[in-house]
Amino acid sequence: VIATDRESKKSKGFAFVEMSNDDDAAKVIEAFNNKPLNGRPMKVCHDRGKGGGGVSSSPSSRSDKPEQRKREYLPPIQRMQLFRRRKKLDPFLEDPSKTVDYKDISLLSKFVSERGRILSRRMTGLTAYNQRKIAKAIKRAQSVGLMPYQR
Repeated sequence: VIATDRESKKSKGFAFVEMSNDDDAAKVIEAFNNKPLNGRPMKVCHDRGKGGGGVSSSPSSRSDKPEQRKREYLPPIQRMQLFRRRKKLDPFLEDPSKTVDYKDISLLSKFVSERGRILSRRMTGLTAYNQRKIAKAIKRAQSVGLMPYQR
């Protein structure tokens, strides 16, 4: 069995071979140990198992790189959260002096998309109460003519 990397599907540089009896395994070890393969000496030895001591159920193993066998038993790569989403906070809760007014076009335009649609709570981070107040103020500003219906 050739050990391969899960993600890249490339060979890790070692393999496991199971023999029918110990005599065949000893002959293979003598024949192939330190024999060059692709210009590099090949190391062939008995499988020591995960613990590193004693002979396990498979009596023989072949390995190009003995150091990589130790890395075989490390846990798989854990997913890391590279971009942490910033929690949106309601600007009216952060600064209590701010109020919603239909005449404040610069404030209302922050909650309207490029196409003139009112952005959802999920996009703006407003509370339901403040989202209703903003929506009402935007509609009022549009009906009075302070804000366009479409941009």
